[in-house]
Amino acid sequence: MKKEDSVMSNSGPTSNTDVTEQDPAAAAPTATATAGTGRGPWWSSIRTVAVVAVLALVAAVTFGVLWATDDSSEQLQALQSRLDTEAEAEAVASDYALSVSEVDFRDLDAWRAALTDGVSEQLVPKLEGAVNVVAPWLTQMEYTSTARLLAAEVASNDGDTFVVQVFVDMVSKSKQTPDGVAATATYRVTMDRASDWTITDVGGVGAGLPGTGEAEPAPETGGR
Repeated sequence: MKKEDSVMSNSGPTSNTDVTEQDPAAAAPTATATAGTGRGPWWSSIRTVAVVAVLALVAAVTFGVLWATDDSSEQLQALQSRLDTEAEAEAVASDYALSVSEVDFRDLDAWRAALTDGVSEQLVPKLEGAVNVVAPWLTQMEYTSTARLLAAEVASNDGDTFVVQVFVDMVSKSKQTPDGVAATATYRVTMDRASDWTITDVGGVGAGLPGTGEAEPAPETGGR
């Protein structure tokens, strides 16, 4: 009896003491820390999404208001129209400059036609006169040339009058230069858009051709 009482007495108080000494508050920090560890990224993600959404909404409203209240649409259309018109002027001037830069002494009539194609009636006599002056040099030197477009840009415009600067890379050959000589010809083409881009003036015609420079000697017409 005493031995059993002693065993019961020892086990009973020990069990009660263990249960009593487990403090619930001691485990609380672990749970709180765990919850806090997971809460940080969760709230951060939500906040980021919210900020992005607000910015997107503000941008949409701002651009919508600007589009509805100012003349952005009209300005865009005007800019596109101006660019299209300038591109057309540059194309016409480039085609003309390339055609007049292609010369073959065996067919000077083709060059004359290229010079006077698409130009005004007032300009035709001036260009034909240039052909008459240069033709003897071309025949005498057996001159030919090929051309490649380098660049074209609208230099100015006043109403329907457009002035385009055209740069052409020319390679010319003659008796004196059978291997060819490269030169850059610059044309200043003035056109009237109202008359379907009629060319009213041309500067630089004959650039790089023999007989157009003051130092160029006249061809000999007979022997000594």
